[in-house]
Amino acid sequence: MKKFSILILSFLAIAAITSCDDNDSEEFNLNTNTAGEITLSPGSGAFEVTEFNGDDLAERFTWNAISLEVPVQIDYTLQMDTEMGDYSAPQVLGASTDTNVAITYETLNAAAVALGGEATVASNYKLRVLATTADPAVSPVVSNEVTIIITPFAAYPFSDLYLVGAATEAGWSNDNNNPALFRDPANETVYYYTGYFNGDEFKLLSTPGFWQPQYGERNGAVGVNDGGGSDPNSFAAPAAGYYDFVVDVDGVTNSSEGASSFSMTANSAAATATTYMTVGIIGDSTPAGWGASTAMNQSSFDPHKWSLRNVTLISGELKFRANDDWAVNWGSDTEFSGQGTQDGPNVPIAPGAYDIFFNDLDGRYILIPVQ
Repeated sequence: MKKFSILILSFLAIAAITSCDDNDSEEFNLNTNTAGEITLSPGSGAFEVTEFNGDDLAERFTWNAISLEVPVQIDYTLQMDTEMGDYSAPQVLGASTDTNVAITYETLNAAAVALGGEATVASNYKLRVLATTADPAVSPVVSNEVTIIITPFAAYPFSDLYLVGAATEAGWSNDNNNPALFRDPANETVYYYTGYFNGDEFKLLSTPGFWQPQYGERNGAVGVNDGGGSDPNSFAAPAAGYYDFVVDVDGVTNSSEGASSFSMTANSAAATATTYMTVGIIGDSTPAGWGASTAMNQSSFDPHKWSLRNVTLISGELKFRANDDWAVNWGSDTEFSGQGTQDGPNVPIAPGAYDIFFNDLDGRYILIPVQ
C-alpha cells in the first residue's frame, strides 16, 4: 500500500511539471490581441514655434486603446523622427497608459532641434505610437505614421553690453537709449566700440534699466557685480575724442577677473571720417523689402552711430547702406552681430522684433531681440 501511494504521488508530480512546461511554451504577443491596430490622430499638422508660444498646447495626439485577451498594463510612447529616419534614435514626445498625450510647442521644438532642425526652417517629421508591456519579450504594436511640419525657434544665446556714464551719450542713466557694444561674431566674450567719448568715466551694463550686472575696471582687468558682489571701478576716457574700446569679459565673476582684459586706444582717423546723411537697412526681411531703405536714427552725440528700436523683421536677409544708394553699403554673413564690409554678403535674419545698432566707422552691427 505504501508503494502504491508513492507511485500515485510521483505520477501527479510528473503531470504537474508537464502542465507547467506546456503553459510556458505559449508565447503571449500583443499581436494576438483581439484589436491589434493603433490609429494615431490627427493625421497631419503644421507647427511654428516662437519665443512666445513655448508653453502653449500645440496638439493633443490621440489613439485607440489596445484590447487584450489577458488583462495587462499597456504603455504607450509617442515617438518622433525625421522624415527619412528609421526610429533607431527617435525623440520621445510623451508617454502614457492612457490613449492621448498633450504636447506643447516647446516639446516639439526641443525634439526638432535634437533631430537637427534649423531655426525658422520648416521641415517634415513623422510620428508614431508604440504600445508595449513590462515584459521585453512581448512584441510591441506600432501605430500608423503621421507626418507633421515643425518650424523650430532658437532662443537668443548671447549676452549684451551697454554703455553708461558721463563719458557716454546716455550719461549716468541706466535707461536712456544706452548704446550697445558690438559683440565679436566669433568670440562671444569680446566686444568692440569705436566712437566718441567725453573725457570722463563709464561702465558697462548687461540690461538697460538695471544696475546689475555691472562691469568695470578691477585690478587692471575687468570686474563685475552681478547683484551679489561689490561694484567695480569705472573705465575712463582720458580726454574727449574718438577711441577704440575693446573688452573681453571671459571668466569674469564677482570674485575673479578670470581671463578678462580691456583696452582704450585713441583713434584720430575717426575724427575726419566721412559723415553720411542717412544710413538704413534694406532687404527682404525689412519693412520696405529690397525696394527701399528703412532709415535708421543718427546719434546727435556721435554722427557715426545709427540705431533702430523695436523694429519687426521677417525671415530673410538685409544689408546696411548709406544715402539710400548702393554706392556705399555694408554686409556680412553672420547673424545677430558682425562686421560689414563694402559689397559684403547679406546678413541672415531670423524673424522677430529687434533693437538694431550700426557703426559706420568700422561697419560693425548688432541686432538684439526685444524681450
